[in-house]
This record gives sequence, C-alpha cells and structure tokens, in this order.
Amino acid sequence: MKRFIITISIGIAIPLVTLIAIYLWTDPFRCLHAFDINDVDITNREYLSTELFLRNEPIYHYNSFIFSSSRGGGMNTYQWKTYLPEGAQPFLFQAWGESLTGIELKMNYLNENNIPIDNALIMFDIPGTFSGTQLPTEALGMKHYMFTGHSKFTYNAIQFFNFIQKPSLWRKSIKNTIHNVREMCCSDTISNDWDNTCALNYTELPAQDSLKKCTEMTRTTFFSTIEHSGYKVKVSDVVITPQREKQLRHMRDILDANKSDYHIILSPGYCYTNPEVNPKDLALLQEIFGATHVHNYTGKNEMTEDYNNYSDPNHFGLRVGFMIIEDIYKK
Repeated sequence: MKRFIITISIGIAIPLVTLIAIYLWTDPFRCLHAFDINDVDITNREYLSTELFLRNEPIYHYNSFIFSSSRGGGMNTYQWKTYLPEGAQPFLFQAWGESLTGIELKMNYLNENNIPIDNALIMFDIPGTFSGTQLPTEALGMKHYMFTGHSKFTYNAIQFFNFIQKPSLWRKSIKNTIHNVREMCCSDTISNDWDNTCALNYTELPAQDSLKKCTEMTRTTFFSTIEHSGYKVKVSDVVITPQREKQLRHMRDILDANKSDYHIILSPGYCYTNPEVNPKDLALLQEIFGATHVHNYTGKNEMTEDYNNYSDPNHFGLRVGFMIIEDIYKK
C-alpha cells in the first residue's frame, strides 16, 4: 500500500513539476518577468496596461484617462490631448472585456493614491460592461492583483490553473520561447494606445481603413450578409441593477472629488449585431452623471451603420474614435 501511494504521488508530482517549470520558463501570460509593451502574444491586456502604468507613472505623472474594454483600441490619446488643457498626460487604461467593477476599481485606486483624474473618457459597452462576470478568472480577463487585493502569488496560481487546462498552450508556449516568436502589435509605450488599424497617432480624420486586412469573405460573413438579411436593430434589456447603480454613483463621487472634466461614452458597435441602450438605462445614466456628460453612440447612426468603420462587429476603427472625440469636444 505504501509503495502504491509513493508510486501514485510520483506519477502526479513529475508532470505537475514539469508544467510548473514550463510555466515559469515560458511565462505565457507575461505576468512573471519584465515585458516589452509590444510583446503582447496572448497577454492579459489588463495586466499589461496596469504594469505599464506602474512603470511609467512616476516619470510621466498621468492625469487624464480613457477607461475602456477592447473597444478603446479605436480611441487615440494624441488626438484627445489636443482638446485637453496644457500639461495633460493621457493614458489608455484598457482591459479585454472590461467590466463596470474593473473601471470602478481603477478609479478607486487612482483616487486613494492621490493620482489626479483631471480628465476622463469612460467607455461603457452595452450590455457587456454591466453584464457577465465582473471579476473574471479566465486568463485574458483576470483583474490585476493590485486592484483586487490578491497577492501576486495568488494571481499566478490562478493563471497557472488556466495554463494547465490548455495543452495546446503548453506546446505553443514552448515553441514560441525556443524560437523567440511573439505576435507583435503596435502599442504606444507612453500612452498605451492600441493601434488596431496599423495607423499611428492620427491628428486628423483618418480614412476608413479598418478592414484593409479583412478578406472579402470576412466582409460578406460579418457585415454584408447581416445588413441585407432583414436583421433589425434591437434595444438592450435593462442592465443597470441596483448594485450597478450604486457603483456608478460611487464613480461619480470620485470624479466630483477630483473635479474631473469627464464624459461617459456609450460605445458604438455595428448596429445590426449590437443593441441600442435601453431608454431606462440611458435616463438613469443621465440622472447620475448629468445629461451633458453622457454621450450615446449606440443604435443606428452614421458611425454604426457603415461596416467600413469596423474591423469586426464589435470593434470600431480610429476613424470612429476620432469622430467621437470631435463630437464631444466641438459641441
């Protein structure tokens, strides 16, 4: 019996130790060792954004923030900065699938650490920001331990658990590490701008080029077929629960305490696949933040109806981001 237990223990220990060694060596989620901002591969964007912020904040003293999900890749801090007061230093605080809780945690951290929020663009996706898991534990969506109160060890323990569930990831991590292969992107090392259209730092309205890399089949599948199939623009269900309302009011209090010049952006998704904000939710947002602070770009409009403005049904290109900023600040 004793020999059997020892044999089983060894049988478990050897592969477990091997996987731990692979995880430590390959650092598949870029959360163990120093990273290059352009070395994103399968990185958790929340982690990368936060680590870049921590690295740069003592140097650049950020005071203006865009809080967003992946849709914030269509926003441009350099264009935004032209509308901000002298001395503004913007940062894109982006996270894949960002939740309302994620935004609230970031704002709370800045406020508690006396980092000014002089200017803010806060992007809400309907319904994504308010629905689903607010504190996800999957590899690409997990919140940085600095915001959740977890230790770095706990964070990596959860990431390791995510890692061991995907054998394909083991092989990819080993191969990429051996051959020094990374899936690169163009991301600004100061502002954290995410360039999803391969056109950096526009200061004037860019062309509709977000689909240059898409095949004609992709266009047909994602857009043209939908547009001509009789698909109707839908209105979202009510997504602001009493708990979410409480969080929103807390966020407003933080903004007011910082005397922030802020704007709430209801982000534009392709109108035939993304719902329009529910009128009840819109009215509540306007009541909490003030109507002049809330900008609704959901539903059918010049930004959302033209599929040339999108790289996929959920993500708009820099042209739309430019139009949003122009619309907000030129009113």
